[in-house]
Amino acid sequence: MFAPSGIRKKMIFSYLVTILILGLTSVFSYYNARVVLDRLKEMVSDHVYLNELSNDAHALVIEVEKYLSTKSSDTLLNYYTLYNALESKAGSISRETTYDQDELMLKNIGYMIDCLLQEADLAVKAKRGRIGSEYVAHFTRVMEIDDHITSYVNNLLHRRLLEGSEQYAVINKNMTYLSYLNILVIVLSVLFNIFLALLFAHRLTKPIVELAHAADKVAAGNFDVKPVVREADDEINILAKAFNKMTANIKSYIDEIKKQAEIEAKLKKQEMENLQMKNLLKDAELKSLQSQINPHFLFNTLNTASQLAMMEGADQSSEFIENVAQLYRYNLRKLDEPITLEEEIDHVIKYMYIIQVRFGDRVAFHTEVDSKLLDLKVPCTIIQPIVENAFIHGLSDLDTNGTISLVVRGDDKTIFIDVIDNGVGMDEAGIKTLLAGIDPGITSRQVTGLGVYNVVNRLKLFYNIEDSRDIIEIESKPGRGTKVTLKIPRAKGRSGHD
Repeated sequence: MFAPSGIRKKMIFSYLVTILILGLTSVFSYYNARVVLDRLKEMVSDHVYLNELSNDAHALVIEVEKYLSTKSSDTLLNYYTLYNALESKAGSISRETTYDQDELMLKNIGYMIDCLLQEADLAVKAKRGRIGSEYVAHFTRVMEIDDHITSYVNNLLHRRLLEGSEQYAVINKNMTYLSYLNILVIVLSVLFNIFLALLFAHRLTKPIVELAHAADKVAAGNFDVKPVVREADDEINILAKAFNKMTANIKSYIDEIKKQAEIEAKLKKQEMENLQMKNLLKDAELKSLQSQINPHFLFNTLNTASQLAMMEGADQSSEFIENVAQLYRYNLRKLDEPITLEEEIDHVIKYMYIIQVRFGDRVAFHTEVDSKLLDLKVPCTIIQPIVENAFIHGLSDLDTNGTISLVVRGDDKTIFIDVIDNGVGMDEAGIKTLLAGIDPGITSRQVTGLGVYNVVNRLKLFYNIEDSRDIIEIESKPGRGTKVTLKIPRAKGRSGHD
C-alpha cells in the first residue's frame, strides 16, 4: 500500500485548497452581511426603544388624566401597570457620566421620566386625598414633562435618523464595495481553482502521455527512446523508473541476442569459407592431377630420362628434363601449405625455362625481386598461373619479341607481385570479367588448370579478404600489353603462417 504522499496527497491538497478558498469566501461574505444586519438591527432597536419610551410616557399621562377625571379603579390599575413598566425602562437607562450628545440626551430623558413618574404619583395621591389644587398643579407639571420627553425623544430620533442615514449611506457604499469584492473573490477563487485543476491535470497527465508515446515506440521495436524523467516523488515516478529499467533491460537482451547472432553468423561464415577453401584446394588438386598423366610415374620417368641423357652426354636435354621433373615435383605439394616467396619464384623460373626451351626466341623472361622479401611465407602456386595466363593469352599470338617481366616489391604492409607482358592486351570488359571471376571456365583450358580465378579466390580465403580488388589489380589496353599485380598482405593469413 502506498502512503498518501504521492498522487493522492496532491489530490487531497488540491481539494482542501479549493474547499478552503470557497469556505473563506463564504465566511467573508457572511461576515460582511452579518455586520450590515447587526448595524441595521441596532438602528431599528434604538428607534423602537425611543418610540416605546415616548409612547409609554404619553400613555401614562392619558391614564393619569382618566383617573383624575373618573377616579376609576380600572384606570388606576392600568396606571400602575404603565408606571411599573415605564419605571423599569427608565431604570435601564445609563446614568454614568458621558460626553456623547446622544447619550446625554438619553440620560436627560431618563431623568425626565423619573420626574414624570414622581409628578404623576403625586397627582394621583392628591386626587385620592381630594386635594384639588395640588393634583391639578402636579398634572400640569406632568403634561409639561411629557411634552419635554416627547420633544427630547423626537430630537434624539431625528439625530439618530440623520446618523442612521449617514451610516446607511456608508453601509450602502461599503456594501457595494463588498459586493464587488465578493464577486472579485469568487471570480479569483474560480480562476485559481481552474488553474489548480489544469496545473494538476497537466503535471499528472504529461508523464503518462510521455510513457504512452515511449511505450508505442517500444512496441514498434524502437528501443532507443529517451528515458522518461519525473522529478516529483510519486507513483508515476515509480512507474517511469520501472518502464525505463524495463526498456533498458529489453534493449540489453536484444543487443546480446544480436551479438550472439552475429557471432553465430561469423562462425557459420567461417565454416563456409573453410569449406569453400577446401573445395577450391580439392578442385585445384583435381585439375592439376587431370592435367598430368600419373605425376608420380611421370616424375620418376623424367628423372630416369635425365640420368640417361647425362650418361650419354646430352647436358642440355638433361637440364630440360630435370626442370620439367622439378616442375611436376612442385605441383605434387599440398596447395594449403604456405611456402617461401623464394620457392614460388624459383618455381616460376623453372616454368619459364621450359617455355623458353619450347618456344625459343619468341619469349623473354626477366625478374626483378627484392631479396628482403624472399623469406616471407605465401600460399603455394599463386604466381605461376598468372605468368602462364600472360603467356597463353598475351604472347601466344606473337611470333617474336614476347617479353614477360616478374617484379616483386613491397612495403611494411603489402607485397606487390607484378607480372608484366607486352602482348595483345585486353579491353575494359575483359578486365572486369577477369576481376569478377564470372567465367572461371576460361582457365580450365590452361595447362595447370588453376588459372587467375582460382588464385584470387584462394588468396581471398587465405587472408580473409572479401573484395577481389584488394587482392589483384589489372592494367591493360588492347595492343599495349598487360600488367597484373597481386597484393599480398604481410600480416598472418588464415592458417596462422607469416
